[in-house]
Amino acid sequence: MSDKLQGAREYILRKIEDGSLPGGTKLPAAREYAGKCGVSLAIMQMAFTSLTSDGILHSVPRQGTYVREDWRNRILPGSFQTFRPVWKEVLGDLIARDLPNVRVCDKFKKGMYEIVTTWTAQFRQEEYLDLAGFLEEVYPDRSDFFMSQFHSACSREGRLYGIPLIFSPWVIACNVDMIRAAGAEVPQPGWLWEDFLTLVRRLRKIYSADQTLSLLPLSSLWVNLLFRSGGAIIVRENGKYEVRLDDPRTLNGFRRIFELQQLLGGERHITTFAEATQAFLNGETALFSGTREDMNFHSTMNWTCVPLPLVPGGSDRQRQASDLFCVRKQVNNFDEVKAMLRLLLSSEVQEKLGKIRYGIPIRRSAAIHSIDEEDPRDSIFFSEMARIAPDCTLAWPELYRMVFRCMDRIWDDHLTPEEVVPELASAMRVFIRYNMPQAAAAPAFFTQKE
Repeated sequence: MSDKLQGAREYILRKIEDGSLPGGTKLPAAREYAGKCGVSLAIMQMAFTSLTSDGILHSVPRQGTYVREDWRNRILPGSFQTFRPVWKEVLGDLIARDLPNVRVCDKFKKGMYEIVTTWTAQFRQEEYLDLAGFLEEVYPDRSDFFMSQFHSACSREGRLYGIPLIFSPWVIACNVDMIRAAGAEVPQPGWLWEDFLTLVRRLRKIYSADQTLSLLPLSSLWVNLLFRSGGAIIVRENGKYEVRLDDPRTLNGFRRIFELQQLLGGERHITTFAEATQAFLNGETALFSGTREDMNFHSTMNWTCVPLPLVPGGSDRQRQASDLFCVRKQVNNFDEVKAMLRLLLSSEVQEKLGKIRYGIPIRRSAAIHSIDEEDPRDSIFFSEMARIAPDCTLAWPELYRMVFRCMDRIWDDHLTPEEVVPELASAMRVFIRYNMPQAAAAPAFFTQKE
């Protein structure tokens, strides 16, 4: 694509993205835009045609060219979509320098290249390329990477559908002033499940459920609590996946989670993770289950963090949160894919992420440099790294969706797990039996010593 044509396309796209040309708007004549953009009429007409071909514009005979109402749902060639602004801030100038044909499209819902959460990547995994071979070619020496953190981005067939750029364990973040205002003690590392419940009881005397601990019904918290109880949804042993949803330890974990749910009680208005994160950062929530990338280490709010509470007879383990780089199967410029990987996993980018303490960089060298030894909150995140265990449910997005929809019904209808879980576990076993891949081995590069 010529520089002039790309510039003309960019001129129109910027107007669409900044709201100057909302969906359904008729564009001015190509001649008018050509003059403003400093290109020939032929180049601007080509820009109109190419954006129409991409599904951003549509032409109505004898009426003109319009912005499509659903332009956000289109996927532009060479587009790079990120789910958090921090990635545009970190990568914007570097992508413009090294990959001028790649465009950061933060107003679109999807891109050819994407940085997404573990949850999003899991449900879209069939849409993404296997990146194992690209990783091996670009980085044959992976000794500086935390390779065990790559396991959670593998499909059950062994495809590496996402590459973690940063990762983090989960902690309980605490608003110190809100906790003290309730007459409670700020929790310390090594606290137990009963300590957690005691703190919640105290907070609920003066705060609403949302102000005490938001987002309990969503998986970011309750699956981790299930892990701490020694339970699991699916595990992998001897190369086979086994359902543990109806295991006694899992059912015991559900009972504990329901106990917490009942203590919180009350109507809740926070329904998304983004809302819960912002409520804590605004100083409106006493407790929040979050990751290093969710936190603001420069905030004036008096906050600290502690590990998830220990459950007697349970397991000192938890899940991993990651920001994953994924590439859509439509991409056929494999040299560009390798260039993207080379940049995103470079020491330059990883050191930038470490400097701002956004998650834990996947490079060991950058992770070490990112630690603030004078900040005790950082010691919590880095000590909890050792507790991360793979969540094998991620390899089964169909079952993952089934379980979490079922759990939503249990929360909403006030059912007990014993009423629902055994039947659900049986259905999951049947599904796994008839969908177990012939070869479920992890990619070969996992055999390399870390």
